[in-house]
Amino acid sequence: MVAVSIVDQGPVSAEITPAQSLGHSTALAQLADELGYTRFWLAEHHGVRNMAIAAPEILIGHIADRTSRIRVGSGGVMLPNHAPLHVAEQFRTLEALHPGRIDLGVGRSTGTGDDPTRDALLRTPDGLERFGDHLRHLLGIGGRCQLPADDPHRALVASPAGVPLPPVFLLGSSVGSAELAARAGLGYGFFCVYQDPAVAARALRRYRESFVPAAPGDRPLGILAARVWVGEDDEHAEALAAPERLAVLDHLTGNPSPLEPVERALARRLTDAQRAARDTLDVRGDVVGGVDRVASRLGELVAASGADEVMAISNIHDPEDRRNSLRRLAVAAGLGPAPAR
Repeated sequence: MVAVSIVDQGPVSAEITPAQSLGHSTALAQLADELGYTRFWLAEHHGVRNMAIAAPEILIGHIADRTSRIRVGSGGVMLPNHAPLHVAEQFRTLEALHPGRIDLGVGRSTGTGDDPTRDALLRTPDGLERFGDHLRHLLGIGGRCQLPADDPHRALVASPAGVPLPPVFLLGSSVGSAELAARAGLGYGFFCVYQDPAVAARALRRYRESFVPAAPGDRPLGILAARVWVGEDDEHAEALAAPERLAVLDHLTGNPSPLEPVERALARRLTDAQRAARDTLDVRGDVVGGVDRVASRLGELVAASGADEVMAISNIHDPEDRRNSLRRLAVAAGLGPAPAR
């Protein structure tokens, strides 16, 4: 089986405040460290009521201090919101404090779904359109590539000098983003949420075919990220997924809300607008089931895509249910034997 990792979006429930969610993220990372997961990445979202993490770079350092082995990184830093020099300096600092354990994942989004928040975040009005330029500047300032002689950023050196930029991953959900990552010699993470997994397979194959090493020894590293819920059995897994799926429908129909308890989410009757929104969503990329079903589905996705690593996004209402899902995923992925009952 391939390596398996976690993306944490800091889920907020009706009973757990955003501040409390950050503590649960730390506990989850410590469990992932113990279970043998490869990475624990933290997402950046703003103004999203059921996601608590807005400053992953701060939480990365906090979690790296409290774990011993697992790689900790951003999944990702939304580059249109940040100056490339500042990102390079933040992650060189993290690398200096935790050498060999930090990852820098960057994305093109702003990490929000509403226009006022997006506009407040963008450091330049054309930040989304100039993502390629800003990525190149980040890599150049961080010492990963040489900028053109006439580029005014060429002479900049990110502090602390002499510390390498940690491994950089481009996060995307298209064949085009896969090609951009390949040309830059970066790692690549495909976000297979509300996407046909066949698109992920095409993108990851294209990434591997097009990869150009930025330095001797560079190799392609393709990650498939998907929503994953592992229950005691298949029915229990579907129940664990219900609060997150309902929260998405609430968001899409103009009523954003935290995650509800499983029983309440299962009992809630959908409105006509929510049923219409649900019918537009492609959930074929979701991995939901007991240990055996999840193991089988992960194997199918890896075989089709050639992914080097699978990264799970598991937003669950109850933190203990979430930790137990993580334990079952470790069994499904072959990280260890089933826990004693």
